[in-house]
Amino acid sequence: MNSIEPLLRGAGIAIAILLLLVTAARGGWRLRAALVVVLSCVTAYLACSSPALQCRAEAGLLPLVLAALAFPFAFWRLASIVLEDDRHVPRVAWIGAAIMIASGLLAAMDYLQVSQSWRGAWGGVHKLVAIGFLGAAGVRAWRSREGDLVDARRRLRWIVVGALGFYSLGILLVEIYLQRSAPPAWVDLLNVTVIDLALLSSAVFLLGVRTQAQEALFEPPAVPSKPDAPAAPEAPPGDSTEGDSALIDRLAALMQDKHLYRDAALSVKLLATALNVPEYVLRRLILVRLGHRHFASFVNDYRLREVTARMMDPALDRRPILTLALEAGFGSIGPFNRAFRERYGMTPTEFRDRRGTGVAPPNPKENLLG
Repeated sequence: MNSIEPLLRGAGIAIAILLLLVTAARGGWRLRAALVVVLSCVTAYLACSSPALQCRAEAGLLPLVLAALAFPFAFWRLASIVLEDDRHVPRVAWIGAAIMIASGLLAAMDYLQVSQSWRGAWGGVHKLVAIGFLGAAGVRAWRSREGDLVDARRRLRWIVVGALGFYSLGILLVEIYLQRSAPPAWVDLLNVTVIDLALLSSAVFLLGVRTQAQEALFEPPAVPSKPDAPAAPEAPPGDSTEGDSALIDRLAALMQDKHLYRDAALSVKLLATALNVPEYVLRRLILVRLGHRHFASFVNDYRLREVTARMMDPALDRRPILTLALEAGFGSIGPFNRAFRERYGMTPTEFRDRRGTGVAPPNPKENLLG
């Protein structure tokens, strides 16, 4: 068993490095940066968890330790991008990552002068924050599942977040149980074997059998098309442009005339029922013809247009921005601020202040229905 474990660990590192190189070499690698970071963290974990490599005792191996400790944050970040095309990292997440890595260093590094009692305390802080990041990724996977309009991504989310997240959580729980003790040889061998199999499956899936998987996960949102735009090539055979245009007109009437977007609980199912079409037809229409990969971005376009129009009205200057956002259908201030900054490149307050100075605010992107 002692001779098998190093071989398996080396094979896992080799597969992870292969995935790293191929992912970085592909076009649009910046969009896949989160995957590169996660693979780097996995590689560092495989190296530092080896009994033969004394990461805890060698200051020169600090970069490997930092990468291994950062995995929960990197995984949460990957889930945010893959599941919701959300590249924004809130300040609280950066603070949490800093606390997690710093506490992990204080708990693990033998060359740091920290008492055993404090090592235990810092280790508890590290594990608690790490579990928080993994749990947040799982919550995000569950919360955003219905609004995801990319079918391939909806299937992949449970592989990317479910299996990997739950296994990572299991590793943390075992580490909590063992504290700083070395795991039994069979546990170490099992752990390395499972990680190797996961990396091998990922390599086959992302680079071989399903080369389009990375595009499904990381393709940037398309520019919304106008009603008279030609049907995208991905449109299923038999779906006419005329039929899509008529359906888009009906959708526009529902959203603009009846203001369905003001319902904070609006979902694909509810909108499909109001439109009297199957869910898959509405999903395809919004994705292929209107260029949105997630239902929330489609609905938020209407909400942002209403909020900005009311912010441009001097008669409503005394009305709080939060009130305007809630009335337009945003459930809370956080999602509204993120969507607003992504659309306009400034905060809502800056937008309103710029209007007051006589400088015209930037124009929004083309409305998805023209």
